[in-house]
Amino acid sequence: MYVRYQINMVSLAIINTWLLTMHGPGLGIVENGTLAVENETIVYAGPSDRFNPSNADSIIDGTNHVTMPGLVNTHFHSGMTLLRGGAQDMPEIEWMNRGVGPLGAHVNHDDSLIGSKLAVVEGLRSGTTTFAEYGANVARLVENVYQPFGVRVVATESINEISSNRSHLKPSDLYEFDPLKGDAALKQAEELFENFRGEDLVSCMYGPQALDMMSVELLTKIRDRAVFRGSKMHLHLAQGERERLQIQGRYGADVSTVSLLRQHDLLGDFLIGAHCHDTDAPERELMADARVSMASCQSSISMIDGIVPPLSHYVEELGGTAGLGTDQAPGPGNHNMFREMRTASLLAKITHQDPTRLPAWKSLELATIAGARVLDLDDIIGSLEVGKRADLITINLHHPNLSPTVSRPFRNFVPNLVYSASGAEVDNVFINGRQVMAGGKLSFIDESSLLEDADERASLIFARAESDWRNAGSMLVRHVDHGHL
Repeated sequence: MYVRYQINMVSLAIINTWLLTMHGPGLGIVENGTLAVENETIVYAGPSDRFNPSNADSIIDGTNHVTMPGLVNTHFHSGMTLLRGGAQDMPEIEWMNRGVGPLGAHVNHDDSLIGSKLAVVEGLRSGTTTFAEYGANVARLVENVYQPFGVRVVATESINEISSNRSHLKPSDLYEFDPLKGDAALKQAEELFENFRGEDLVSCMYGPQALDMMSVELLTKIRDRAVFRGSKMHLHLAQGERERLQIQGRYGADVSTVSLLRQHDLLGDFLIGAHCHDTDAPERELMADARVSMASCQSSISMIDGIVPPLSHYVEELGGTAGLGTDQAPGPGNHNMFREMRTASLLAKITHQDPTRLPAWKSLELATIAGARVLDLDDIIGSLEVGKRADLITINLHHPNLSPTVSRPFRNFVPNLVYSASGAEVDNVFINGRQVMAGGKLSFIDESSLLEDADERASLIFARAESDWRNAGSMLVRHVDHGHL
């Protein structure tokens, strides 16, 4: 005999829905489930016939819907979104200095705010509720985008010691370090923690950009600060030939990023390594043993480097902790975690020539509870559990690309969410119990005006940058001259 729950105060109940709780055995699937929320907290997640929703202030009929945790983007640069489409289909060695650099130099603060708004709106529309925002002066984005929108953010201040003018450098030329620049960025990161202390939707991390962009001494100082604060440092780690040339040129031909980190006790559970595609299997084993988390941006690194990041090996063979990220729009072109789940699963199968690699249920874990674990937020988000914050989405299964839906002998919507969904099927988004999208409409912004502003600003940026971009001489210049773009 079932106990029928009666909770006196319920602000929201989603009834008659498929619950994908990401808690308990498997994915914690509940057929004909109800999710109840009071203010910002989940107070019930289970079968509908055990819960009486009559006292709920708001009731959503979840028939033909999946209700699941909001998606977690573990590595996200939103400020360059107005450069979308500006640095694709070019050699990795050119991408930063000759591709993005000449364009990015003409992006001003107001441009970056509009780009950030556009990226967050795109992410929200496709079900992302937590963004690990990584950038310089990230407090400005928190204050002008995330807090007004009511979106959960892990604010990560980027720290490096190198000059921003690098377009003239050859791949083998070593960057010049400026310790004063690094110290100033670290101070800004410290201020981030102080300014947002106690903010419910804002947590903070340190963002040492990459080991080729700073001294070991500065990185060690950042580690100590992260450990002191009980936070983490989020590092672009072994991210390709460009970094490898810098590390070998500075520290020796037999030195790699991972070996240098190990030598200086910089591998540990305080570290999130983004990308990691220039690591070998023994190095990844060292990382996993040290409990380093991986933020894997499958689409971005495939686009920029032509390499599949070693996500499947790290998670499925080594038992490492990892989540998914979208990186920046000039790389993969999008901030859509459904596309990221699909890409990750397909690339794993191709790389290992094994169609059982990174199955749909594993990709869903990476985008929810595992991503929350990477960001040290799994105690409050990432699964639908009583006591956790109500960060959740509903997905309408009545779309041509998700139909038909069957439940016997198995639930086909699980693979369909990963391999067939586009993200456009997300119709309701809640963050901390507050509904930010209802029926596919965002409640806090005029999207049409945002898109018009983004188009106008991007046109001006590209026009201002044209001369510098041409002088940088990337492969894309020849493609334009040949009429390909």
